Amino acid sequence: MSRNHVMALCLAAAVAVSACAVPQANQGVAVSQTSRGVQIRSSDSILFDSGQYEVKASARPFLDQMASLLITRTKSNVLIEGHTDSVGGRDFNQDLSELRALSVMKALVDRGVPKTRIKAVGYGMSRPLVDNATQAGRQANRRTDIILLGEKQENLGQDPFKGMVDSVVSFGKGLFK
Repeated sequence: MSRNHVMALCLAAAVAVSACAVPQANQGVAVSQTSRGVQIRSSDSILFDSGQYEVKASARPFLDQMASLLITRTKSNVLIEGHTDSVGGRDFNQDLSELRALSVMKALVDRGVPKTRIKAVGYGMSRPLVDNATQAGRQANRRTDIILLGEKQENLGQDPFKGMVDSVVSFGKGLFK
């Protein structure tokens, strides 16, 4: 087998592996401008297993790119907010949301983001986006928001997640285009 064939096979294998490790847009990564700054919202299924607060290995590419963005494209302070659905007790959900926010903070600090720039807070089930009466509603409410305080989308460049598979960031109204 020629060297070019070996390189092509290695590249194909790397693409296949990275496609498996990177969350897809329909799993819920969205970037939007808010009054507080740029908000990067991810469904907790991207970062965590159900009822757990340890960051999943498959979240590494997302967290690597998030840290790179925070280190190279902005000096804004960062607020990480953990949210849960209404399943389970209030105290359990509060603790889970706090531990998840702290886990994301630790992951970013481990990747070189200064701890002094980050604050982590858990809101439990106190700030639902939608009604928790349906599975879809509960899924939408299980999320982690990373807010780049006071930042503007245009300051981050056209594609702040450049280098990741294009499908990682949801595109649409109010999102990066």
